[in-house]
Amino acid sequence: MGVFSVLLYSHTLDKFHEAVSFLAAARARGDTAILFLRGPALRAFIRNRWAPPARGAGPIGGFHFNHKTPGEILAELRGHGKILVYACSAWVRQSKLDGGVVASRVDAVVGLNAFLSQASGGPLLNF
Repeated sequence: MGVFSVLLYSHTLDKFHEAVSFLAAARARGDTAILFLRGPALRAFIRNRWAPPARGAGPIGGFHFNHKTPGEILAELRGHGKILVYACSAWVRQSKLDGGVVASRVDAVVGLNAFLSQASGGPLLNF
């Protein structure tokens, strides 16, 4: 068991879907999984752009797996403490995001060096 990390910069749903898919697969094999949000992805996450749709509305943009959207899968995995979600501290400041709101949505606000230290030299995907 190791650490598997995804650095997500893109705000598009297809990239979010790929990131969550890889993180879920890493958790399924027993790895610690970390999602590090930067730039447009951080803003999209904090603004809840990838939230699960209202019941009966169907999946967002057609992306779903086993009848779950990427947002629902991520929320479920986070609920079990299986995936850590970090916000990039520099992007929080640069994007002028409310620090309290950001802190309430992620597990930690950390800098790039702290994230890389947590990643422990394990595999890192960038979307």
